[in-house]
Amino acid sequence: MILSAIDDVMKYVATNEIRWIDLQFYDIKGKMHRVSISNRKLEEASFGNGISAAELSEVFGKSDQGDLVLLPDPDTIARLPWEPATVRLICDITIAVKKERFLKDPRYVAERMETNLGAAGIKNSLVGSEVECYIFDSTTADKTQRPRGVGVLMDSREARWGPSTLSNVDSGAYAATPHDSMYSARTQISETMEDSFGMLVDSHKHGRAPTAQQNFEIAPRNLKSAGDAVNTLKYITRNLATAVNASATFMPYPIEGEKGNSYNISVSLWKTSENNIFYDAKNEAQLSETGRYFIGGLLEHAPAMSLFTAPTPNSYKRLAINEFEVGWSTSDPNALVYVPNTKKNVKEAKRVAYRGADPSANPYLANAVVCAAGLDGIKNKIEPGDPLGSGSKKRKEIELPDSLYGAISSLESDVKFLKGVIPAELLGDYLDIKLRQYKESLKGVTGMELQKYFNV
Repeated sequence: MILSAIDDVMKYVATNEIRWIDLQFYDIKGKMHRVSISNRKLEEASFGNGISAAELSEVFGKSDQGDLVLLPDPDTIARLPWEPATVRLICDITIAVKKERFLKDPRYVAERMETNLGAAGIKNSLVGSEVECYIFDSTTADKTQRPRGVGVLMDSREARWGPSTLSNVDSGAYAATPHDSMYSARTQISETMEDSFGMLVDSHKHGRAPTAQQNFEIAPRNLKSAGDAVNTLKYITRNLATAVNASATFMPYPIEGEKGNSYNISVSLWKTSENNIFYDAKNEAQLSETGRYFIGGLLEHAPAMSLFTAPTPNSYKRLAINEFEVGWSTSDPNALVYVPNTKKNVKEAKRVAYRGADPSANPYLANAVVCAAGLDGIKNKIEPGDPLGSGSKKRKEIELPDSLYGAISSLESDVKFLKGVIPAELLGDYLDIKLRQYKESLKGVTGMELQKYFNV
């Protein structure tokens, strides 16, 4: 516990006319929940004893461990710009009597992974996040008549199905104004991330998909804090879009025929502030042997990781469109693992990026399993083979699952690398949720099915 950070929170609340403390926490799927308490209820002791302000069994089910309370993280304080008398605090979840961490709290999974990295001699893990979403001008859903047929209409001034001159016909990648019609919105989101929440955005741009897709690159942060940043980006984007009657979605594949939304997770591991263990100036890729083994772990465990990095039935429609090759490269856009090599002799720039994730993932879990797979590669010296396109030293063929059920099966046959990271209690609930989602997906009638098979 950082006493100075707690003092700063208490002083900020007392001197800035803050009346409400928004206590935010996340469930297994990554969904945000919140309860707002009066400033009178926040005390210094709250950061050590926790705050019993919510019936957490409504979110996590009954716990055999005892009553659960919210433990505010003082480092996450941020004043909500759309609610000027309110600050948010992201909370860990703890067991009231024992004052131990709750095993099903996804933030705790990220902490456990950081502990495992520390035990392996890693002082700091830096995780960068590149996240895409769509922002539609309007979305209309006829939910009350679903059995009558599929009824969802999404409209954008950039849509190729509309008459607008702003339509990006072929690709939206790096579109300029006026075809990049959401520049101001993206800028507002990015500046809110930085100015109100203290989370740096390295870049933003129009996404590859032509219809109002947005791309944000969040600066690297430690593993758990990187999860906070992705969730904060979602929170800001949705709130600012709602304020102007627009609709934001981080759904992996919302528009048929477009690339869909990706979530690229880039990792660098540091033994000291000067020693990035992925960097080696002696070869063309400037990638160390340890970095190669990390990649080997990612490729070896990619099918099992998919349950956490591509966790919805819709995720596999995006993967079907993108068709990643399960290999690594410094240049191939179809490689599942990418090693940037544009900045030579800069150890800070050497990182390994996993491209198989999408923003429906719980970022705490996704970040943790990516690092767990890579660490297993390092421990077991798993060779990744040569880069794609090099024409030599092939590694064994591995394919990503083509459905959520395939991902479930892959994890069940390859779960050992997650030992000590994903608690059995959380994993059991998570598998139940995923199996239920898969079965639900089999029952829904899609627009494509009606179109193709109505007259069979």
